[in-house]
Amino acid sequence: MVSVPLTDVPLTDEPLSVVRDAPLPGPPDLDLLDTDDAVSAVLAGQEHVAGVVRSAQPQITRAVDLLTRAYEGGGRLLLFGAGASGRLAVQEAVEVPGTYGIPAERIQARVAGGGSGHLVGTDQAEDDTDLALTDFAELAVTGLDAVIAVAASGRTPYTCAIARSARQVGAEVVTVTNVAGSPLAALADVAIEVAVGAEVVAGSTRLAAGTAQKLVLNALTTTTMIRLGHVHGHYMVDVVAANEKLRHRISGVVADSTAHTAAEAWAALERCDWNARAAIVHLATGADPATAARQAGRSRTVREAVAALR
Repeated sequence: MVSVPLTDVPLTDEPLSVVRDAPLPGPPDLDLLDTDDAVSAVLAGQEHVAGVVRSAQPQITRAVDLLTRAYEGGGRLLLFGAGASGRLAVQEAVEVPGTYGIPAERIQARVAGGGSGHLVGTDQAEDDTDLALTDFAELAVTGLDAVIAVAASGRTPYTCAIARSARQVGAEVVTVTNVAGSPLAALADVAIEVAVGAEVVAGSTRLAAGTAQKLVLNALTTTTMIRLGHVHGHYMVDVVAANEKLRHRISGVVADSTAHTAAEAWAALERCDWNARAAIVHLATGADPATAARQAGRSRTVREAVAALR
């Protein structure tokens, strides 16, 4: 872990209302544009985002390795943020368990003002460092966990307080900001800085900044799940069969992964209690469903499970 004196990193050193956007290129009078031109301006204001995020790939890669190690070591992935950043963090956390079949308690999130049950949060809570400490304590963060702290400005008091507390308990910290050299990044083990520049609507960080954050969070969680073995080929092999649509999707995954028909895959899934990982091992090796499930459960990847039974 990077050694940073905690007392030397301020939560914030200027009012959060200060916005220092660079002048926008071209005519700034969006309200004078017709609908088509206004849509064009909004889209054009975000066209560069993917390139900015791509430039941070080395840091994203380091962060994925950190998150994978923490998870394999029994820790949780904990995401925090305020406002739009916090809502994106919550969205990321709630989608991963169903997609990759991991326990919901292994990836959690808090948005400032949202608490454990209210996922919207409040803008007023962004400045509330006491609330940050309450959320941190409720989640009982330990040194085993990895914290992902997201803030466009890199100086939001709530989020900085979370990162500071994480450092104090020995948790690894990944930060995602839309500026370089921020107080939040100074608290990070891995700082991902995706500076997207001025927004087409000045100061509206739910646009380019939010798009960049979403891309980074997608890359972090998806690649971590790949490294943990929850993807087989390019399939979500551990997706939870929660509804009819997903059951049909899973049967296609099993069929494509084993060169069996959809009907054969469906039947195998029924024998394996809709465990796609077990069904693939069952069909690929001829092992009975119980044996296939045991081996699939103890192997990091489906390929390892199949190889162990051949």
